[in-house]
Amino acid sequence: MLSAPPVALAFDDDDWITPPHVPRLYRTASVGSWGVTSIGRGFDWDQEPDLAKVQESPTPPVQEEREEEKRPETPATHGRKHPHSFLDKSPVISPKLYMPSPPPHDPPQLACRPTTPLIQPLARSPSSPRPRRRSSQQRVSLVAGRVLITPIDPPSPPPMLSDSLKRTPSSVSILSSAESTRAPTPSTDPQSFLGGRNISEFVIEGEIGRGAYGLVKRAREKLPGGGLGPPLVIKQVIKSRILADCWKKHPKHGTIPIEIYVMSAISNTSYVLPPRRPWDPSRFSRSSANQDGTSPLDSTGDDWIEGKVVKGHPNICPLLDFFEDNHYYYLVLPSTTPEQLPNEPAPPSDLFDLVETYPQGLPPSMIRTYLGQIADASCFLHSHGIVHRDIKDENVVLGRGGRCILIDFGSSGLVKKSGWDTFSGTLDYAGPEILRGERYYGKEQDVWAFGVVAYVLLVGECPFMTAAEAQEGFESPFANASISLDERCAEGKEKDGEEADGGGALGDAASLVRACLRLDVAARPTFERIMQCRFLAGDGGWT
Repeated sequence: MLSAPPVALAFDDDDWITPPHVPRLYRTASVGSWGVTSIGRGFDWDQEPDLAKVQESPTPPVQEEREEEKRPETPATHGRKHPHSFLDKSPVISPKLYMPSPPPHDPPQLACRPTTPLIQPLARSPSSPRPRRRSSQQRVSLVAGRVLITPIDPPSPPPMLSDSLKRTPSSVSILSSAESTRAPTPSTDPQSFLGGRNISEFVIEGEIGRGAYGLVKRAREKLPGGGLGPPLVIKQVIKSRILADCWKKHPKHGTIPIEIYVMSAISNTSYVLPPRRPWDPSRFSRSSANQDGTSPLDSTGDDWIEGKVVKGHPNICPLLDFFEDNHYYYLVLPSTTPEQLPNEPAPPSDLFDLVETYPQGLPPSMIRTYLGQIADASCFLHSHGIVHRDIKDENVVLGRGGRCILIDFGSSGLVKKSGWDTFSGTLDYAGPEILRGERYYGKEQDVWAFGVVAYVLLVGECPFMTAAEAQEGFESPFANASISLDERCAEGKEKDGEEADGGGALGDAASLVRACLRLDVAARPTFERIMQCRFLAGDGGWT
């Protein structure tokens, strides 16, 4: 376990690491409809010849944290699997296989196992036929509005590991702009931050996924008595593929990846639990408990006690431990997603999968629950000078009792006075200022990405299909995104979903989306203010 003291986060730029050599550039290739240019060589995982080469390579190129799965195409969706969930995935299961939704007189139930979608299919405008959703896994790096891709030499063959489950290769991987810095050789001193640990101390039970920067596996720690510990997730980050701006000097551990730096700091930061939030997933079970005398914790299984001091934030994935070898950094993380119950379909493990089971949008009560938790976690990050820079539905895994957890800090950073002129994230969630190649400061981009997530939960698809649409935003009432949002939240549906405390109404949800997706960066609300909106906070909140 980590024993390092809380890290004082510095906001200057002096200790960021720069690459020791000039990156090599290759021929250009276009990147879809976003109006930016890629420089370099990408990898098409759907091409069988490429796949054969990958399989023959001693160290295969890998995708982001888990692989896509092949799904049977349906007329309603073109969404694909994606790389960021912690548990192994199954193909999307039709909502009719899940339990029916509760009767109207019962309180809504918030659990990670979806019920039959409550929203009837919406009539789409004849003039705006749009794909349901495309995978947002196309993670790229932008420098002044251009996508820069540097080929990375494969690392040395990794140490032999236990056999693991293999997943179907996914479609596209775009490697990032800057070459990796040369990672320091791991110390042979057993008293270093390695702690004398290595991967052989764990039993690898299966592979969750693989990405351009590493692998994610299910594992259990070997106990001294010969038994095995609880389920864990081990994220292996390939050293040679860590980007140049993703290293940070740590006062104790030296130069380490920013992902480890940030997660270590978060996991060692004390947090006093506030009163239960209005969007807390146990709010319905508490009302049921008042009728039958049972404890609301019986259904949620949490231990939220006001005033209790915890480490980290309940909605942010903690870092349990980390170590390294010549090829990888290993991040030991908890397994938060519920396991599949016998004779039941596998539950969705993240918001991406959950949206796939509700192609016309989630029920309002679920949207309120998940958005509130994401906003709470993001507010915690921003209050400590941390920006995530890759908020999206794929990076929110579902926990027990309606809880959700923000993951993947590989693109995160500390607030910099000079801001950033590079972006490593997902174009569907990038703000228009980033697509224009302008310098940005991180917090406002996180708010924009949060607004995109909110839109996806409401409508079932990303709001902007091209960079031009993102630049237009909601300024025009005839924009496709605006029309689709009104179809779900307006036209007489403004009060749909309203709960007893005044929160959860679809009209207020639309107001929140429009506020977060303002083209004017300065006009976007902070996460502290987002948590005060009426959709989340209820009566007295702003609209």
